[in-house]
Parts: sequence; C-alpha cells; structure tokens
Amino acid sequence: MPSSTRERILDAALELIQRRGFGGTAVTDIEERAGLSPGSGSFYRHFRSKEHVFRELFERELDRAQRHRRTFERGPLAGDPQDALARRLLQQIEYMARIRPLITLMAREHGRFPELTGKIRDALLDQGIAEESEHLRRDLPGASGDDDPHALLAVMVSALTGYHLSSEFFGRPPAGVDPARFAAALARLLAAHRSPG
Repeated sequence: MPSSTRERILDAALELIQRRGFGGTAVTDIEERAGLSPGSGSFYRHFRSKEHVFRELFERELDRAQRHRRTFERGPLAGDPQDALARRLLQQIEYMARIRPLITLMAREHGRFPELTGKIRDALLDQGIAEESEHLRRDLPGASGDDDPHALLAVMVSALTGYHLSSEFFGRPPAGVDPARFAAALARLLAAHRSPG
C-alpha cells in the first residue's frame, strides 16, 4: 500500500534532517524529496511548520522504539544463564541499530529541542534502565537484594552505546569484535559480577 502524503513528508524530513540538520533543511527540500512540487504549499496542508514536522518525527520514532523494545525476550533465563543474557544483550545492540534515526536526530538537534531530548531520555534511557534492571533482578539466577541493578544497567547501557557509536563512527566494530562476541563478553562480565563470593 502506498504511504500517505503525510508519511512521505515525515520520511523525507527524517532523511534530510539526518544528513543536513534541521537548519540545513528547507521546507521546499522536504517537499521535493517527498515527491511534491517544491514551493507548492503541499507541506503546509499536513504540517504547520518545519518545527512541527520535526516534533512529529521525534514522536513517531520514539513510538517505534518503544514498540520494538516490547518485543524483547523476557522471562526466566532458560538454559545457560550466561548464554541467555548474551542473547538479551545482542537484542540491545540490534535495538540501537533499529533506532538509529532517533539517535541521529537527538545527536544533531538535542540543543535545539531540549524538551524532546529530555522526553526521549526519560522514556528510553531512564525507563529502559528501570525495566531492564527489574528483568535482570527477577530473571537472572543469583540475583540478590544487595546488588545495585540500576547502576549495573547504567554501566551496561554505556558499554552497549559506546560499542554502537564506535561501530557507527568508524564504520566497523571496535577491534573487529562482532556484536555476538561483544554481547558474550559483556554477559561474562555481568555473570562474574553476580557470582557469589
């Protein structure tokens, strides 16, 4: 089914703003990229302004990110807990690749739209850490009340984010370590941390 004009405008704006930034993207550029006549006013039939389309992009990409996160493997870690944890960490790496457009928008424009950056930080980072720490506490054998799962998840998220950004920036994973090996190594570190004595 062909996408609606509104969706084509959003897709065009996303592509252009990721490449050129908000300031470097004109409404006529968005119209042209969406297959509309530049300067015809077609854009304004769907959006009040370039800022409006940008805010809609953030909302759409945030919704996609949240829906994708709900597909993650959940429940007790079956089989070898370390292997199961590595699978979950690999899900997180794949998730970052899937939400790349949102990450790019935030990286480019966080200073221009701090309230949107805050909303995404709260929804994806803070809420994500809270949810994942609860899953780890509940699902990982040997979890104890003395652990600090939020801090542990903050370390994990930072490691995963660093891995993803390094791979994106340099065009390949750090030291050529593929995502599965990285996830397995991080799972070993976490399992060692959680092992008694």
